[in-house]
Amino acid sequence: MSNTNQDAELWLDSKLTLRSELKFDSRWEGETPVVVIEDPVRSKYFQVGAREYRFIALVDGQRTAREIINLLHSSKEFSDLPLANQLGIEVSRWLVQTNLTYGKDFDTGQRLKVQSDKIQRQKIMAWINPISCKFRLFNPNQLLSTVQPYFQWVFSVWFLIVWSGSGLYASIRLYQHWDHLSVATTGILSGFSWFWLLVIWVLLKLVHESAHGIACRKYGGEVPEAGVLLILFTPMAYVNVTSMWRFSNRWHRMAVSGAGMYVELFISFIAVVVWTKTNGVMSDIAFNIFIMSSLTTILFNANPLMRFDGYFLLSDLLNIPNLYSKGAKWFGDRILSLLFGLPKTENICKPNECRQVAIYGCLAFFWKISISLSLIIGAGVLFDGLGLLLSVLGVTLWFGLPIYRTLKPLVMRNSQRPINLVRTGLSLCILIGLGTLLFTTLKAPAIKSAPAIIQFSKETLIRSDAEGFIQTLLVNDGEQVRKGQLLIVLKNPEISNEADELARLIEESEVQYRIYRKQNQKSLALAERTKQKELREQLVEKTKAAQGLRISAPFDGFIFQRNLANRLGSFVHRGAELLTIAPFNTKEVVVSVDQRDLESIRNNIGNPIKIIMPGLPLFQSQLSRVNPRASTISTHPSLCAHANGPLAVKPIANDQHSENLEFELLAPRFNAFIELGKNQSSLLESGQRGRAIFPTGDLSLGNYFYITASEWLESKIKFATQNAAF
Repeated sequence: MSNTNQDAELWLDSKLTLRSELKFDSRWEGETPVVVIEDPVRSKYFQVGAREYRFIALVDGQRTAREIINLLHSSKEFSDLPLANQLGIEVSRWLVQTNLTYGKDFDTGQRLKVQSDKIQRQKIMAWINPISCKFRLFNPNQLLSTVQPYFQWVFSVWFLIVWSGSGLYASIRLYQHWDHLSVATTGILSGFSWFWLLVIWVLLKLVHESAHGIACRKYGGEVPEAGVLLILFTPMAYVNVTSMWRFSNRWHRMAVSGAGMYVELFISFIAVVVWTKTNGVMSDIAFNIFIMSSLTTILFNANPLMRFDGYFLLSDLLNIPNLYSKGAKWFGDRILSLLFGLPKTENICKPNECRQVAIYGCLAFFWKISISLSLIIGAGVLFDGLGLLLSVLGVTLWFGLPIYRTLKPLVMRNSQRPINLVRTGLSLCILIGLGTLLFTTLKAPAIKSAPAIIQFSKETLIRSDAEGFIQTLLVNDGEQVRKGQLLIVLKNPEISNEADELARLIEESEVQYRIYRKQNQKSLALAERTKQKELREQLVEKTKAAQGLRISAPFDGFIFQRNLANRLGSFVHRGAELLTIAPFNTKEVVVSVDQRDLESIRNNIGNPIKIIMPGLPLFQSQLSRVNPRASTISTHPSLCAHANGPLAVKPIANDQHSENLEFELLAPRFNAFIELGKNQSSLLESGQRGRAIFPTGDLSLGNYFYITASEWLESKIKFATQNAAF
């Protein structure tokens, strides 16, 4: 308690001096008067209430905080003296923490130097970080001032009405063509599309940042800086519009923050309409523009946990300036207190902001960690050996150096905030214990799942016994047939003509044979008889070929063949596949197994496997066998991503002018087969999709999470890079 009183007395007796370069601007936030403090050296803005500003306005380096409070109390600015004392302590502490003042009692000069060094280090890191680096290029203020009068109509009311109507119409068109969306997305990185995507990305980002700059100039702000931000060597333009925090109208600030997304989304609306109304190259370009101007904008720019447009919109909506820095400081302060026993820093944020700042600080921290790790792993996967070096540098710059700079002042002998050794040791033991539990004791769920599909088990492939054109189709896909039922009739006039000609030649030979017999020319008669035998053998073959033009069902069953009707009139060679027939109630479950799960699925041969089918209760049946050879050919087209299935695919390299784009699995997979009884077969239909659940080996929870996350990220990166290479 005495330490608290001493600390309060220290703040009340302190003499602070405001930095001379600070700028103050008063405004109204709704019905509340506020004052914005601009720190031009650090390009930071702070917002305080009217009561706090009355105190700050009297800070001159001559009066103590106690004297300022007494002066305000005597002028009846504050009727409650204890409350005024508390406010004075809080504001004084905040002024020192934010480096807006300096005073001999708080070594502010050293604090400013430390902050200046920190800013300089951040600039250096922005240049040398191989995964994310920033380059300032030029001052666009004059250029934006020139073009701003020609484009300010974008932010008018009538254009907002047009924007809203376009968005509604585009949404309707997108809904109507939703089935085509997944197919179009599958080939988006094929061929040289990745190059055009990069070009479109760069152009859209230029439009995006120009919109920010024009909006900022429209409302009286300045744009002193424009440059390029490289993330994994992907270029992203940026402009500095921090001057918008001078705007008294927060809706103007929000207009500047959302201007880029506003314009990009309008472009995406137009692209959707063009995509759904055109074909060929124009349609492909429009689709690429739609993806880059909508999906990427929503995922990145609209994300409030990253310091992009969505963050500034959220900051203004909550009316909390510097939300990111406040949240980071709050979270870091609590982590240091929890792990090292350091006293919590009071009044990091205003009382009415604490809950929002705390929630945002936690979410932003974990999001930043996940994004940083993803970029580091992505660099390692994308750039092979060089990627390993990039990953090491990324870990050092993003994690190693910040941790070192945070802990270094805490462990020094003359540290003003020494760590609590007992708490630190306890925290270390707890972390080691949790890690040990995670990777040794705690076990992962002992099951995995894989996509499965129902198909007939005793399928018979019907092939053509002769060459010919398909003249008549008497069955459809999925139709039930009986043994001997005529299915397909082929037409080949050449076979019929050859059979008729052979029959004629046999008759002529028979006549000639009789003539030789009457003339008693035995040798010639014997030769003619031999000729007849050869002709009859040829006629039998031709007759059999003619009979092969009529295809019948070999047994009772189901016919299934995709796009069977499209083959009417087409020519087929002898031995060509025509259709497939399967007996009734002889179905099985085919499970598509990842190569990494092969050993687990083999260990379950002969054991019952659980199967989940949508709309049906969970059931199980015996795993009979596993195909020992992996294949990139999918078990069924409906399991593939382009048919809304779970398996990633890529286009097969074939004739670029082919209308029918074929796909293969991104990675080879094994097929496992589960037997079904007659009752189960009767309840299931061929082509039904589901999942098979099977036990796995012994795996720790930590390894399970690591393997699952790395496999997911690797598959996504591999999918993108392989399609781009194709």
